[in-house]
Amino acid sequence: MRRRLPPLNALLAFDAAARHQSFTLAAREMGIAQPAITRHIGNLETWLGAPLFERRGNSVALTEAGVHLARVATSAFDRIELGVRDLPRGGRQDLIIGASFGITHLWLMPRLAAMRAATTATVNFMTSDAYSDFDRAGVDLSIRYGDGRFPGYLSDLLLPEICFVVASPGFMAAHPELDPRDLTGSLRGDWLLEHGDPSDTGWVTWRTWFEAQGVPPPQPERWTEIRTYPALLDMVRHGEGLAIGHVGLDDQLVESGEILRLGSPLQRPGRGYFLVYGPEAMKRPGFRELRAQLLDRAG
Repeated sequence: MRRRLPPLNALLAFDAAARHQSFTLAAREMGIAQPAITRHIGNLETWLGAPLFERRGNSVALTEAGVHLARVATSAFDRIELGVRDLPRGGRQDLIIGASFGITHLWLMPRLAAMRAATTATVNFMTSDAYSDFDRAGVDLSIRYGDGRFPGYLSDLLLPEICFVVASPGFMAAHPELDPRDLTGSLRGDWLLEHGDPSDTGWVTWRTWFEAQGVPPPQPERWTEIRTYPALLDMVRHGEGLAIGHVGLDDQLVESGEILRLGSPLQRPGRGYFLVYGPEAMKRPGFRELRAQLLDRAG
């Protein structure tokens, strides 16, 4: 039976635009004109019957449908790349980085050009929210959240856990009763946007935050759950509520003034995002170059 798939050229254009959050950068990556990217995205939206991007002047942001498709498309293309890499070829060295969609989108993509410039190897990605996918052959290093103990692997701390409550300036203006100096006393449960800890990695949740403050959390049924972290931050940016922001992942939105960090940071020593790799990896020059570049960029 013939597969019912969207136009693949349009899907490739969408994947590039979603990763870069920019039609201009997507066009540059694919070596085509920006109007061609716009046309591909339009054709894909027509085929799907749903908008994939919100256009705001010169900037774009993924819609809920766009976030869902980006996860599916990126994961599918990553697996194709991984499978193709295992085919016999002459002497070319590839490096595959395994990471969640959130880490790939928020931390790795802004550093892609620098990563590729730092190593003689070709850098590609395998995107999954299940860390067990990174244990398969072919993934050279991965970025995982935890306490640094990953049996059978070496690890380097990449992003230490530093978390703040975050909100948009618009939300703060609309809710003057929210006091950054007394968050536990002024927060309302229906304001809370929750990512949760779906992979059971010890990710900071609202329950974690309230326990650290020494007070009971509001009833969880009043929270709004959003399982994709970039979408969660996008909702905060649009004034939909409050979330737990992670330093290193929300930096661009904070630096642009689109979201604000409130109160004091939550930090648990020894926890955060780690570079995770096998003992044999350090024997590869391309890997050593990439590892040094990633740690330098995180420092």
